[in-house]
Amino acid sequence: MDRKIPEKEKVMEAVKEILKSRLKVESQEELCRLTLRILKKKNKDYTLSPIRVKRIALEIPEIEVKAKTKKALKMQKIERCPICDSEIEEIRVKNLLNREIVIGYKCKKCGYESDLEAFMPMKYIFIWKEKY
Repeated sequence: MDRKIPEKEKVMEAVKEILKSRLKVESQEELCRLTLRILKKKNKDYTLSPIRVKRIALEIPEIEVKAKTKKALKMQKIERCPICDSEIEEIRVKNLLNREIVIGYKCKKCGYESDLEAFMPMKYIFIWKEKY
């Protein structure tokens, strides 16, 4: 059995179909499983990863991706957005000594925001924005 990677457009169509009917999917693993079920009807050799499904879903304007986060044990500096892998911007303020300090992070692309403690994504939720 040769595994095949489905085209991005086919994955987008399948994800839209799922979320139009369900309106909400509670995890990227579940969305991947449902998407793969649809795609395997067209070609039983298709394979798909949950990370690829999430990245493709982020590009669909009708879909909102939310991330539930967990607290990290120690403060960590993050360079890339944990949701969409874009560059992340530090949220800075001045303290009482008039020095700039980092209080969190924000992604310009997907809108992800985090303080210094809670930024590790634990679960993704996919929501259909528009009802047709």
